[in-house]
Amino acid sequence: GTGGAAGTPGTGGAAGTGGAVGSLTADQVMAKAVAYKAAHPGNGGKDWDIIACCGSGARSTASLAADPAAQELRSICGKDQLPVIPIIAWEYGGSDHSWINPSASAVAYCVYLPVKPSTPHWSYDVAADHVTADVTVKFPDQNPCKGQTGADQVLKCLGDPTNIDILVDTASYHDGADVGYDVSNASTDLMLILPDGTRIPLFHGL
Repeated sequence: GTGGAAGTPGTGGAAGTGGAVGSLTADQVMAKAVAYKAAHPGNGGKDWDIIACCGSGARSTASLAADPAAQELRSICGKDQLPVIPIIAWEYGGSDHSWINPSASAVAYCVYLPVKPSTPHWSYDVAADHVTADVTVKFPDQNPCKGQTGADQVLKCLGDPTNIDILVDTASYHDGADVGYDVSNASTDLMLILPDGTRIPLFHGL
């Protein structure tokens, strides 16, 4: 969907830091992502996408499940989350393209996925056809925008404004079908959980 940056940040809400699985450092994740990209040049580059949530050109779930290197990278975030690693992330729809200018962005973002029933980190208002999902910066100390305040800790380092759509698409992973929802036409609000646990508006989808 489309939308814009959220307004003045607020405080409160669910606490969390995006969680860490395993003990990979930011440098290790980047090195593994670079190696993965080099080893999977097929399908116009789409084969290096470890999320592959959307679009007919994306890799199949089965191919990812059989790929230990992809699974290791996919596991760097916590429960009910997937990482968006800009150097290997893709956007599908219209003109498919990889994340624009990934060197300007954080190493990885953790995005909460569809769940049923809703949790404080991901919810779906069926009547309004509206998703609200949390996002964290995986390695906040290595975030090039860590000196920014509020939502700008992500928005000022997106590399390109349209890259936000990859985070939005991930928050509606498989259009919610894995948990029995159809959020293919839902609007989406993203909330950013800051390193101190504060939850603030990041993106408002129309």
